[in-house]
Amino acid sequence: MTRSDSLRIYEQRINRVLDRIAADPAAEHSVGSLARVARFSPFHFHRVFRSLVGEPVHAYVRRMRLERAVFRMAHGPKESLTRIALEAGFASSSDFSKAFRQAYGFPPSGFSRRRWLEESKIRQALLPNRGYGFEAEATAESPDGFRVRVVERPAQPIAYVRVIGGFDPEKTMAAHERLMAWARARRLAATSRLLGISPDDPEITPMERYRFDWGLTLPTGERADGDAGVSAGVIAAGRFAVVRCRGDVHMEYRAWTHLFRGWLPRSGYQPTAAPALEWYHRDPTATGWTELDLDCCLPIRPLGR
Repeated sequence: MTRSDSLRIYEQRINRVLDRIAADPAAEHSVGSLARVARFSPFHFHRVFRSLVGEPVHAYVRRMRLERAVFRMAHGPKESLTRIALEAGFASSSDFSKAFRQAYGFPPSGFSRRRWLEESKIRQALLPNRGYGFEAEATAESPDGFRVRVVERPAQPIAYVRVIGGFDPEKTMAAHERLMAWARARRLAATSRLLGISPDDPEITPMERYRFDWGLTLPTGERADGDAGVSAGVIAAGRFAVVRCRGDVHMEYRAWTHLFRGWLPRSGYQPTAAPALEWYHRDPTATGWTELDLDCCLPIRPLGR
């Protein structure tokens, strides 16, 4: 086994752990239980995890809980902070308040979208990317002519390659090429659908921790786990709000902005905890990454009262 093969096995095992935590951040994720998912001994698991992810297990779980809570505050219906904190997995509202203040620089009781845009520590890290349009607001009207469809999608097995630090162009394109090389070797590239998966919210997650997955749909019977650093996963069945985007990265951001800030508050739906998806109609390499043709897909459920 080469050093490269060994690293890929480690990455695949840690990816399974990240997926387990993301599926239910509020669950009791002990080092022992997560070590079993990764098939490492509990004694060494936390060191392996930190070396590959860049932060300790407990810090990662806490951050996932915090980001789940902030997502609900930003995009869900009005709820008490105590309920949000407890359902995100915090032991108490004071524990949540302390974590929030440490991460973002002000207390959750003072949260508003405008204050978030202006003061959050995480948002300040996004300032160099203002060309993306991060400061834009949206209304129900869409000057780009975006039309939102609500569709049901069945469960879909995928192969994926994960990037941590997902706004790094070199990392992102290298991961895409790794996945496509794997697909070409198995004659899947022409028939599989490319997708991008965003387990994190770029307005909440620190840039150096932001995860982005390149995925390919798999036909029945095809497996990915254990091959060339490509992991296996499943996109869960569900309901999605879908808007097609044809244009550059600025257009893509405006499409997501319209979904979240223009369409969603008036739709009668709220986001689920599942990741957002980008289903590509064309591989971005065909245009040199300058023009995109994709569906922005937001997982949703009916808005509760």
